[in-house]
Amino acid sequence: MEGITERARPLIRLRRTALDRFPRLKTRLALRLKDPILGVVDRLPVGSLASRAFRQTLRHLVGGVLWSVKLEVNNACGLSCPMCYIKKGEDLLPMHDIKRLLDEIAGVGTRLEILGGEPLLRDDLAEIIRYAKEEANVPQVVLYTNALGADQRRAGELRSAGLDAALVTLISCDEKEHDAFVGVDGAWRKTTSGIRCFREAGVEVYTFTAIHRANIGRVKEIYAFARGQLGVHAVFYQYIPQEADDPLIPDNEQWAAVKQWILREKNAPHARFVRNFCTLAGSACSGGYFVFTVKVDGTVTPCPFIDDIPLGNIKEKSIWEIMGNRFDVPQFIRFQSLPAECRECSYADICNGGCKAGNAVLFGRYDRKDHRCLGPWGKPIAEDAVSDRLPCFF
Repeated sequence: MEGITERARPLIRLRRTALDRFPRLKTRLALRLKDPILGVVDRLPVGSLASRAFRQTLRHLVGGVLWSVKLEVNNACGLSCPMCYIKKGEDLLPMHDIKRLLDEIAGVGTRLEILGGEPLLRDDLAEIIRYAKEEANVPQVVLYTNALGADQRRAGELRSAGLDAALVTLISCDEKEHDAFVGVDGAWRKTTSGIRCFREAGVEVYTFTAIHRANIGRVKEIYAFARGQLGVHAVFYQYIPQEADDPLIPDNEQWAAVKQWILREKNAPHARFVRNFCTLAGSACSGGYFVFTVKVDGTVTPCPFIDDIPLGNIKEKSIWEIMGNRFDVPQFIRFQSLPAECRECSYADICNGGCKAGNAVLFGRYDRKDHRCLGPWGKPIAEDAVSDRLPCFF
């Protein structure tokens, strides 16, 4: 933490634990016990002494575990979405690096999430999935895709290889709006066709929609379209700003209302999971604590949206060594620290400032609270308001 004065020293809520010396072992044990652990958290009122004691004990003894790896296998994509954070190119993460990483997490219980670019542009995608399922015994493999290349043959091939779920980017339920946003005529028809092919192949399918100013007024329609006409689940997430005066940033009050509708009215079980997970973790951001991203060049970062906090590289070190040493990285400490403006907030011990991925663009620094936050909140924690007070969700 060199270069940080005492006055500017960040308040660190998430820190190294004794078990960080054994990241693989503690991850394996924690993931096997995750359901009973979350069950205890679920039963305890958030503001109770018992809840605080239980979660503080786990944070100090265990800390973060490798719940999931987000793996960017390429950076090529045929779309031109203004919300995209990827620097496009023709790079591929080599298969031998992918297999070595999968060997490292074999049998642990860590999930694999495959991202791009557009992963379907890799001819060997089925080989990656098959290796993950059959050789590394990964419990769940999830694909993030625009589904343009998902015909019946390809969808069947990926399902046979072991693909569990596909999250398919859907900007709008309106064909013209979707195509205009992604910059490709006919994209909507190919995407919805790909969704149907995945579903028919037996893959669990979710539409995946970033909520921004261009589509926030259509969220209920998108939900109805996904559930009713496509017959799949609908997932929404927060838009990450790409520029300081980003015109796609929605109004905070409108965002809060939409989030409340999604979590309270349409997905109460997931709202409860978010409540439990954030309460246990002490943060609404899981980046670098429960989820790690491997970029296409092998660099490990806390989050797909962040490329300026390198924690290490899988070409040089194992994912476990990188995870165990992440608190040696000053930029990561600042990123995970509680923003000064949040220190008097009653939800600070659950939220930790929310999602900070867009802060470097908006403020030139990460140690600011989530720009969507309507707080800070001064009243004691209200059990039925936790999901509303958290400015982001996943």
